[in-house]
Amino acid sequence: MRLPRPLRTIRAILRREFIDVLRDPRSLALTLLWPISMLVMYGYGIRYDVDNVPITVLDYSATPESRDLSEQMRRSGYFTIVRFARDDRDVEYDLMNDAVKAAIVIPREFSDRLRAGEPTAVQVLIDGSDSNTATIAQGYALAIVNQFVGAWSGVGTRRAGAPAAAGDPTIGQAPIQVASRVWYNPELKSVNFIVPGVIAVIMMIVGAILTALSIVKEKERGTIEQILVSPIRPLEMMIGKIVPYMVIALVDLSIIICAGYLLFGVPIKGSVVQLAIFSLLYLFCALGVGVLVSTIADTMQNAMLAAIFMSLLPSVLLSGFVFPLEDLPTPIQAVSYLFPARYFVTAIRGIYLKRVGLEVLWPEALLLVVFAVGIVSFSASRFQERLE
Repeated sequence: MRLPRPLRTIRAILRREFIDVLRDPRSLALTLLWPISMLVMYGYGIRYDVDNVPITVLDYSATPESRDLSEQMRRSGYFTIVRFARDDRDVEYDLMNDAVKAAIVIPREFSDRLRAGEPTAVQVLIDGSDSNTATIAQGYALAIVNQFVGAWSGVGTRRAGAPAAAGDPTIGQAPIQVASRVWYNPELKSVNFIVPGVIAVIMMIVGAILTALSIVKEKERGTIEQILVSPIRPLEMMIGKIVPYMVIALVDLSIIICAGYLLFGVPIKGSVVQLAIFSLLYLFCALGVGVLVSTIADTMQNAMLAAIFMSLLPSVLLSGFVFPLEDLPTPIQAVSYLFPARYFVTAIRGIYLKRVGLEVLWPEALLLVVFAVGIVSFSASRFQERLE
């Protein structure tokens, strides 16, 4: 069966493009190894978890109760006691020389007040030079101290207070008890948050940058003029150019998903089919950006810079991949709506972590469709104008 002329033309361009890709095995190997290297760097390099924070304990009380508090700090897993200081100068020395990130100062009257059921205080000194670690460590330390003091307040009340009726359930209990439970990421592992975001970054890089470089390379070689005098239509050439990189991007997607599971134990809780649908929509957006870049730049160097500016930076900084969008200034949040990575990161984290699908993520799917149709149509129009 003989194919229509447009399909034969696209097939010929596809064959030429695949041969061109396979003739450069080093670039192809880098393209396939790049996702793994990025996943490893981002997965191990970006961590919001705070464990084993080095601390100094200055225990003026030196009683069983104060030692019990120190032991609870150590057993929590969040802190590692570097040493027990003798005075304030030791504490200051450790914090100044980065030997520790925090210090716990237990006052002399600590145990007496606990036994008497009176309010007491424990000083927690935090090194704020690393604001993220400081904030998290402060929260952990205050929670442990409050829990310890709260437990002792109940004991102290029973010892010092008047006798209560037998069976009174309020004895030794706080008026309000809070029972928290973490959903979707119960271990609070930051890698579960990072791996889905890496997919968005890598697919944008492969889709936009490689496509732009492939088309601009034709300009530098001078082969674009040959196309102008051939019966190949611009749309046929564009399809033939982007399909090989779509295949490579899908292979990279499979590599990231497998590596994310094998290296970091991050499974897909939701539907794989819906993940594939969102990935294809996002990939069309990336390819459209790549074609648009190729219509702007005339050299590969310019194409690289333009692609990084239009695709890589927004997908890292304005997608919520690293920084929560809610924490950004309002004007920057408004700008983030112009980039598809914002919608894709929201969708893929919902599928990965929350087991949700189109019934919840349909707004993101709709916006990705609108963006894909808009950017591909606009880029194809500019591409045709440049060739004509």
